[in-house]
Parts: sequence; C-alpha cells; structure tokens
Amino acid sequence: MAIKVKWDNGMQFTATNDLGAAVKMDTGVSYGGSGKYPTPMDLVVMSLGGCTGMDVVSILEKMRVKLSKFEILIDTKRREQVPRYYETIHIRYILSGEGLTEDKARRAVELSKEKYCSVSIMLQEKVDITYEIKIE
Repeated sequence: MAIKVKWDNGMQFTATNDLGAAVKMDTGVSYGGSGKYPTPMDLVVMSLGGCTGMDVVSILEKMRVKLSKFEILIDTKRREQVPRYYETIHIRYILSGEGLTEDKARRAVELSKEKYCSVSIMLQEKVDITYEIKIE
C-alpha cells in the first residue's frame, strides 16, 4: 500500500491511496484551518469506528443475524499537553436486528477488539479503549 498526501492550500491536504480513493483533511480555525474537513486525529477515530463496524457486521452475518440498525458513537478524551494524543476512547455500539442477542453482539465486539480490528489493536498500546452495547 502506498499513500500520497498532497498539500492543497492553507492547512488542507488530500490523502490518496494507490487505488485512487481520497480523503480531505483540515484543521480547526483556531489552528489556521477552515474546519471544513476532518482533522488527522478525527480520521484516526473515524477509522477505528469503520474498522470495528465492518468486523461486527461480518461476524454477526456469520452468526446469521440480520441487522436492521447499526450505529457506533465514539467519545474521546485527549491529553491537554503536546503531544495531544487520545488518552481514552469509549465506543457505544447501538444495534437491532433479527436474531440479535446480547451474547452475539458482545462476542462480535470482543472479537473485533481483541482479534480483527487492526486499528483498535494498534491504538490499545497507548489508549484506554472501553465499550458498551445497546440492543434496541
């Protein structure tokens, strides 16, 4: 895999992978950006949500669960001093679907956290990651 990050203007950059998929990045107004696009730190958390979400969907499909709703809400806390990395990340999984049980949901989330989600496993070295599950 190769990633190209190109400066657009101001504090805006576009990152493109070797397949041509692109994402724009920016920073907040107080740091000289426009705030129009996610910051690099936002993208880390978005990547975590996408990674674990894809895992959970795949695992639940294998358990023959038919999801009708799946949302992931993520709250974070960053250090006050530089470098301002994440100290804590709390993930809330909100799910509903045919055949879904608390046990199945918990098993899918735990497998994602402990075995499959590369983003989560990488972040766990530095960040306290917790989660909760809500079945609707």
